[in-house]
Amino acid sequence: MPMTALDYEEIRQLAARYVRAADFGDSDAFAACFTPEGAFVLDSDSPSNLKGSPFLGPAALRRLCADNFAGTRGHVRHWNSPPVIEGDGETAAMSSYLAVLRVGEAPAAGVILTGVYWDSLVKVDGKWLFAERRFGWDPLPEHRDAQPTDVLVVRRDESLRRR
Repeated sequence: MPMTALDYEEIRQLAARYVRAADFGDSDAFAACFTPEGAFVLDSDSPSNLKGSPFLGPAALRRLCADNFAGTRGHVRHWNSPPVIEGDGETAAMSSYLAVLRVGEAPAAGVILTGVYWDSLVKVDGKWLFAERRFGWDPLPEHRDAQPTDVLVVRRDESLRRR
């Protein structure tokens, strides 16, 4: 069965519930975004203090959310780009960019990190859930050793080094 407009919207709402739960430390709502066997996987070079990846199953996912919130204490917001979603109506793949923002007024407010989500989703009892959510920190491993040459990126990097 092909994806419907409602499938796409339900998947976007799932992603929104996920970031809201993470940002406000709602561990139960966070774990409820995943299948019972669901997993969250951080790339192996994660600079995060979140240890234990992959986080498998509801108990580990609740702990991930609680540990994250214990460190951020409501001072961050996860901001996803519009996702690319492909699927057959029962399973789907989604990818999106993420920016984690430090909330508040300047100069405290700003971008903390960016990265990419790659998701596998399944429809369970008519409801879309993450089977697996992978997160890769920017720059992605395959780009970490490459130095940018674009003048705008280089100029920004030089500006930051002068601070």
